[in-house]
Formats: sequence, structure tokens, C-alpha cells
Amino acid sequence: MNYIRHMNAFFTLVKKDESLTSSHVSLYMALFQYWNYNRFQNPFPVYRENIMNLSKIGSKNTYHKCIKELHEARYIYYHPSPSKFLPVKVSIGRLDIQEEPASRYKQLGLFGEEGPDFASPKIDTDSVPNLTATSTDFDTGTVPKLGHNIKHKLFKTESKTPAQKIFDKNENLSEAVNNLASVPNSVHGTEGNRNVVNPTISEVEVFFTQQNYPAEEGKKFFNHYKSIGWKIKGITPIEDWQAAAHKWMINAGKFENKKLEQQPVAANDIESLYKQFLAGQNIFKLITQDHFEELKLELTDEIMQHAWQARTNQLNGSNQNSILKLLQAYQDNKENDPLLLKDRDNLISLAKRVAVINHFHHKKMSGASSLSP
Repeated sequence: MNYIRHMNAFFTLVKKDESLTSSHVSLYMALFQYWNYNRFQNPFPVYRENIMNLSKIGSKNTYHKCIKELHEARYIYYHPSPSKFLPVKVSIGRLDIQEEPASRYKQLGLFGEEGPDFASPKIDTDSVPNLTATSTDFDTGTVPKLGHNIKHKLFKTESKTPAQKIFDKNENLSEAVNNLASVPNSVHGTEGNRNVVNPTISEVEVFFTQQNYPAEEGKKFFNHYKSIGWKIKGITPIEDWQAAAHKWMINAGKFENKKLEQQPVAANDIESLYKQFLAGQNIFKLITQDHFEELKLELTDEIMQHAWQARTNQLNGSNQNSILKLLQAYQDNKENDPLLLKDRDNLISLAKRVAVINHFHHKKMSGASSLSP
């Protein structure tokens, strides 16, 4: 699929087609992006909300009108969904199948493959007008014939010119200066005028035990700095590894405190969950099966369809083979499919969360600040 040639052909049609508007072009580009994402396979599934968001079309009426007109003009082919649980599909005809016209220019060959009329690459001479700055005579002088000049024994190995020798000398001097300015490796040995000895795992464990530090942190400290050659950020050698160990523990304490501060507080009761929803917080992952049962909700066909589409969106965009197979199973919607039966619990759990969210939305629209009747 040559997508560049395809797009060139499409915009050529756009110039000639006066019935197309900017909405048609934007919608076609969004569909082409999804076609590219599906590796140019026809037909491919599309979701209205995603396509409208990508094409920046805000009206459903405009979206369906443009889809219909692109289909009637044969820019795309619209396939209605056979089931309410399956997405609609679209096919796009290829516009890159037209072959490029043959060029009127002939490729210059090498070594006489054009035939007997091809000029041999000899260094013969031919006559041309003798036009110089001091003469206007049209007499002729000799110049080499145009052709592929092949170097033979006439071209020997050139000796270095004085300029080349100076360049090599400067290059060697620059390399020596760079070596002096670089930071030496900090392995067991000397660093400047000081002896630098990297600690062993036993020495690190003894030091962390004496300082009442966790032994697990000692192992992390040793493995981290050993992997980067006992250098700070992999650049500057560590002169005092014990001071680095103290700093390691200070940073570890800050990280744990920050982790505890960022840890969300789980909402156990349904009222607290609803208040968080009214405050605009994302509570989808906090919803459990107990909340669904406490509200005495039911899984209707509309909720299952919404959960089916939400599950498809979750699986979409992954490159893992197992997830791609499961996504294909959801798109095909075959009865008694082993992959769908195995993923049934995940779909039901997702549907219950969707049911709770929909219940909260209805309560919010009615102006209720509490779930109590």
C-alpha cells in the first residue's frame, strides 16, 4: 500500500469534486487513519465517538450525512452492523493501484550495455570551438570526449600533501587533549592521588546493619551503583560510598512518604463514593460488586452493550497477540467462543461498574445530593 500515492490521488479527486466540503475531507482523513491503524485491511471497525473526535465533527447529523454522501460517491463503502453489540465497518477503495507512466528519459548505462552506438569510455579527443577571454575565433582545440573515464595505472597512490600532514597532526593533538580532559574510570585503583576501592556486598550489608538501615535497601544500593560502575549518574566516580549510602536512605525515606501521601483512600460506603462522584473525581476503579448489589441494579441490554463497547475500547491499541485475538473475538461476536466465555467475568464486572456510574448520572441529573430516597 503506497499511502503517499493514495493521498495524492484522493486530493486530485477533491479538486475536481465540487460536492465535497471540509467536513467530508476531515471525515475521510479520520477514516484513513483508522484504515492505516488496521494495516489497510477491508472492512475495518469504526466507532462513531472516536471518528467524530478525530475528525473534529461535533454534530451526529453532520457525521451521518457525510458518511452517507462519501458512500454514495464511492469514496468509502459503509457496512451496517449485523448486531447491536457489534460496531459498524467501513471499507476504503485503494487509489494507489495506477502505475506510474514510463519516463521519456533513458537511464545512462555503464560499460556499453546500450549497444554498439554507445560511446566508449576512452580518453580520446574531439574538436570544440576555441572560445577564450582573449579570442573570439571559432577555431577548434582538443578536449577529452565525454564519457566514463576509468582510472587505471595512471592514477597511483597519492602522497600526502603538506596540508594533509598538518591536518593529521592537529587531529592527533586534539585526540590527546580530549583524553587528558576525560574522566578516568573508577575501578579498583587510584583516582587522582587518592585510592578508590569499591565496596563488596558484605561490606555494604555490614554497614547498613550497623546504621539500623533495612538490609533490602543495602542490596538495592549495591546493585544500583555496581551496575553503573560506582559513579554518580554514571559520570562522576564515588569517592565516599558510605556518604552515598546515607544519601540513598534519605531519598528512600522521602520516596516512601510521598508514596503514602499519594495513595488514595478507598471509599467503602456508597454515600462517600457518590460524594466523590459529585466532586468530579474518577471513581470507576473504586466501584465494587458490593456497590452494585447494594443499589439493587440490573444488567439491562443497554448496559451490556455499553460494557461491550467499553471492553472493546480497552483491548484496542495493544500489540500483544493474545489481546488481539480477544479483540477479534469481540468484534466477530461468535456464540460459544472460548475466548469470550473465558473473558465473561471481566465483561460482567465492567458492566456492573457501568451500571453504578449510570445510576449516579441519573441521580445527579435529578439534582439529588444523596442517594437516599
